[in-house]
Amino acid sequence: MEQEISGFDKWLQSAEVTTRGLQLVPTLNSVAGLAGKTFGARLHFAEILGRRWSYIAGEIGEQPLEHEVYRIPLEGRIGLVSDGWGAISESDRGKLVAFLNRLITSRQER
Repeated sequence: MEQEISGFDKWLQSAEVTTRGLQLVPTLNSVAGLAGKTFGARLHFAEILGRRWSYIAGEIGEQPLEHEVYRIPLEGRIGLVSDGWGAISESDRGKLVAFLNRLITSRQER
């Protein structure tokens, strides 16, 4: 019996296809835009420089409210900052972090 693919897994596959061949920053911008449209989660990406998180890609517009912000360190000194992280289920957040880590690693090797 075939295992059904969840809606989130289909979203990840779509994001993978959409970002294929892009450099790191355009990839992160694309993923952030897709996440905002699909889940209502605003994603910002930053380079982690010690205690400082310096914006490099993602949703442009209003800054996230400080009390609603989630900071998730990713691969290669990149961090994810989101004020809508709770809009994504816990299991899907784990899948998203793994997906982002794979993208970051593959894009930085170029």
